[in-house]
Amino acid sequence: KDMIQRIQSLYLLLAGALMFCMFKMPLATFINEAGVWKFYADSIIETASDTSTTATIDTWPVAIIIALAGVLSFIAIFGYKNRRRQIKICMLSGLFMLLFYPIAFIYWWFAKDMLATEAFPSLGAVLIFPLVALILVVIAVRSIKADERLVRSADRIR
Repeated sequence: KDMIQRIQSLYLLLAGALMFCMFKMPLATFINEAGVWKFYADSIIETASDTSTTATIDTWPVAIIIALAGVLSFIAIFGYKNRRRQIKICMLSGLFMLLFYPIAFIYWWFAKDMLATEAFPSLGAVLIFPLVALILVVIAVRSIKADERLVRSADRIR
């Protein structure tokens, strides 16, 4: 089978694209007396009223986890010749997708306290992306396993 014809390649491509979309969208928004603060993958930025922005808190571990999950999804697409290794790469990508939530929550919690926000910070819809990407990776793994079973049954027949 050719790589492009396999449906799991599409699932993995979508999962990787979702993870990389998280870099451009705010994960959460904090509001306090000083102004509006946006929590992006790599930093929490104050958005002043004069449209200038200053980075306040670096959140590189969150960005690294997102990047690793996305890159591993793309790498898994090209591992189609070794399906077992492809499954392992997918599992590792899924692990980083799951790790995103506790790491992002830790930064969110400390930022909420440090910025002394009164109201509950608004969460971005982008927070659902790792979960959707994880579901896509799981579906891809099931398709890869089905391909492996098909190849093994064809080898038995020969």
